[in-house]
Amino acid sequence: MSRSINFFFLLAFLSGAVTMQAQTAPKYGHMNLGNLLESLPETKTANDQLKLYTDQLTAKDDSLTKAFQAAYTKLETEYNSGVLTPVQSQERQAELQKQQEYIQKFEQDAQQKVAARREELLKPILAKIDTAIKAVATELGYLMIFDTSSGVMLFANDTDDVTATVKKKLGL
Repeated sequence: MSRSINFFFLLAFLSGAVTMQAQTAPKYGHMNLGNLLESLPETKTANDQLKLYTDQLTAKDDSLTKAFQAAYTKLETEYNSGVLTPVQSQERQAELQKQQEYIQKFEQDAQQKVAARREELLKPILAKIDTAIKAVATELGYLMIFDTSSGVMLFANDTDDVTATVKKKLGL
């Protein structure tokens, strides 16, 4: 009988040790942030707003380009027919050059504006997702959560910084 009691205590002890180890084992999670982001209705709304903004800038760019092409065609026609003096031709070419530079600058600015607008629209959505990720990680005891679409760590539990120990190991 004492053997069965000893066996029972040993089994209970081992069971408790396994349970403690399971509870303390670090948990890591992953998710695809890109897929989650695209599945949210707020993202669709933001993308629709961004498309409208982009379309407005594209329309202006198209208008500027058409005006440039028309001015270029007119200059070419007048030059070939001999209507323009060499000085007038040079002046008009200089004007076209300025117009072309303006269009290029507009296009560069438009790209920057679209990127800034996208960031502005997505910022609150990403903040909402970040809050949810942190809440899930805390509630379920995850040490880290990774984004499988980019390999970026989305959440990391505060742990010991081992930089000083590694530097010491390197002799620094």
